[in-house]
Amino acid sequence: MLDSLPLEDPSEIERSQYRHDNRSLRWVQLCVALLLAGMALADHLLAPPGESLAHISWSMAGVALLSYLLLRSHRRRWESPLVVTGILMVAAWSVYSFGSVRAASGFAFQGAVVMAGTYLSLRALLATTVASVAILGGLTWAETGGHLPPANMGADLRYWLTGSAILLLIGFQLHQTRRSTDEVYRRRLSQMEDRLRLEHERDRSLRRFRRIFQLNPTALVVQAANTQAVVEVNPAFERCFGYAGAEVEGRRAEAFWADAQQWQEHRRVLFEKGHTGWQQAWWHHADGHAVDVLVCSELNEDPAGLLILTTVVNRLETR
Repeated sequence: MLDSLPLEDPSEIERSQYRHDNRSLRWVQLCVALLLAGMALADHLLAPPGESLAHISWSMAGVALLSYLLLRSHRRRWESPLVVTGILMVAAWSVYSFGSVRAASGFAFQGAVVMAGTYLSLRALLATTVASVAILGGLTWAETGGHLPPANMGADLRYWLTGSAILLLIGFQLHQTRRSTDEVYRRRLSQMEDRLRLEHERDRSLRRFRRIFQLNPTALVVQAANTQAVVEVNPAFERCFGYAGAEVEGRRAEAFWADAQQWQEHRRVLFEKGHTGWQQAWWHHADGHAVDVLVCSELNEDPAGLLILTTVVNRLETR
């Protein structure tokens, strides 16, 4: 009954998140390739003669397209590091070619850090952040020392297009990450609610079983399946056989059987079929005399482990 609505496997949630990340990364790479291709065309059309940097945009678009194609045909291994490394290299190349760290392409360093934080490990995120800071610092030093070509600091449509494209990509990545995180959170929350519900149902069933066990007029014995040691007996068992509950707890059930061969046969059938049906046997009373009984046992699942529930009926009382 408690397994009618099983909990979702946590590994399935992780696999689902991995598939979602793969789809998200493919869309990001495709968007990068298309946006950079559009930027390359715009730069080619809008740049003054001799100042076009379209080749840089084409290079990054090629890296993104290659990563997209690899992700479609393989599992994600090194495609994300390839793109992050490509972004850093192209961003540095673009800033150097422009002549100033104040170029709009400097936003690409932020995009590389966001992509590393979204799709790579924490170690890769740290490495990307350190590399971005180091490259930006080196370019700043080069510009301060006059080692970069003269920069045209006039703001134009190309500056807006470059900065806007990078911000759009960062926003898209964060949107995809938020969707994935929210989905996993909802599934984890649903799993926790299901777990609490099942625990509540289990506790209620245990309380109900406890009441039935204690008030049942038939003698009942609960044993651990692995050791056949008595876990608990009900008051009816104490009245029928004269044992106190604390006296028999921990003792092996075979101690009650007057005929060891009957016990061995009973146990064999129990573990083969999961239940025995009624079997005539002789059990020891606390005062030493043998009692003619009918015994029935079955295996039961329990959070504490596999248990044996044995029902014992005194045949003299049924006549």
